[in-house]
Amino acid sequence: MIVNPVSGNGKGRKVWERVRPLLKQAGLPYRVYFTTGRGHATELSRQAVDSPQVKAVVAIGGDGTVHEVGNALVGTNVPLGYLPAGSGNDFAVAHRIPLDPLKAWDRVLRGKSRAVDTARIGERFMIGFMGIGFDAAVAKRVNESRWKRLGKFVYAGGVLREWSRFHPVNVQVTMDGILYDLDRVWLIAATHIPNYAGGMQICPGAKDDDGQLDICCVRDISRRNFLRLFPSVYRGTHVDHPFIEIQRARQFTVSSETPLLVHADGEVIGQTPITVTVLPRSLQVL
Repeated sequence: MIVNPVSGNGKGRKVWERVRPLLKQAGLPYRVYFTTGRGHATELSRQAVDSPQVKAVVAIGGDGTVHEVGNALVGTNVPLGYLPAGSGNDFAVAHRIPLDPLKAWDRVLRGKSRAVDTARIGERFMIGFMGIGFDAAVAKRVNESRWKRLGKFVYAGGVLREWSRFHPVNVQVTMDGILYDLDRVWLIAATHIPNYAGGMQICPGAKDDDGQLDICCVRDISRRNFLRLFPSVYRGTHVDHPFIEIQRARQFTVSSETPLLVHADGEVIGQTPITVTVLPRSLQVL
């Protein structure tokens, strides 16, 4: 059990307190660890993978906790269990994991896992979704905000704050060997799951086991029209807008005239240039 005690403004610890008696009732042997900072969940999970006694690693936290634990489990036979306790919980929604911790725990106890896709970004792995440019800048602001406990509402607030200061840039994108020169790009999002950023349906047709990334590019749009477009992302109806392009690829590379921030699963991990490569069915999820 890997618990992020500060996730969801303290919800991580509260979820653990609700589940702990159930572990004792079930008579299951377990160990619990509380994370103390960035990267700690990955370190703890790698130690767990090295132990032959560990049958699963259960993350209690938000999408950032899933990202860190998942980074240690990709390519192993140790499955990831998840009890949602974050502000967005997009991974849980996409995988139909109940937001009620007791129901989510019942799902973990059933012990049935399925293999889902991940993607490599340099030395890191993307578990469910990633973004480049505007949405990465929003993710950075949200993660630093004391209002993060407000969930999807704080994401909307982050969008409004970044909207007035972000400057779109020209980028080069290579998808499965084909080069595209794109002007005035606001953001490029790539996902295995339909939703991200607190419920936005950024790539409504994304699937987590088809060996491909769904890639959404927003470009060459005025500041005013970008703001008008924003509410439609929650419904997934933005995909028909002329300034939106949806592609699918197994690998893509992005470079830009000005470095753009990159986030994976809501955690800022670097900046362009980057290369992203799909790893088909590389993570077991309970």
